[in-house]
Amino acid sequence: MTDKKEEFKTIVRNYNCKICNEGHKIELSRSLVKDRKSFPFPKVFLHGELRDILTILYIDRDLQIRGVEVQKLNLENLFSKEQSLMIADNLTDEIDRLNREIERLKNENADLKKKLGM
Repeated sequence: MTDKKEEFKTIVRNYNCKICNEGHKIELSRSLVKDRKSFPFPKVFLHGELRDILTILYIDRDLQIRGVEVQKLNLENLFSKEQSLMIADNLTDEIDRLNREIERLKNENADLKKKLGM
């Protein structure tokens, strides 16, 4: 059985951006791999002074970075259809995970209230 505290811990990983030529640290929640059916999965975010560098990290089940894609964004290439779909999929997955977590916490809260006679 998994320790409930364990699923909320994070791990720090490093990657190098070929566009800004800098090393970066990213904090990944261990819960990112929970309920995933395929690996590696993409983690998409923006960085850079103007948040103008699109970064896609491919994360395996051990939260290791298996690949990095970076792209400088400008007015012509903000997001391709593929990238938009991938971002939407990631956001939908995260919303689903958060909804499950809300339900778990509501149930846990109700159980605690029952135990305390509230």
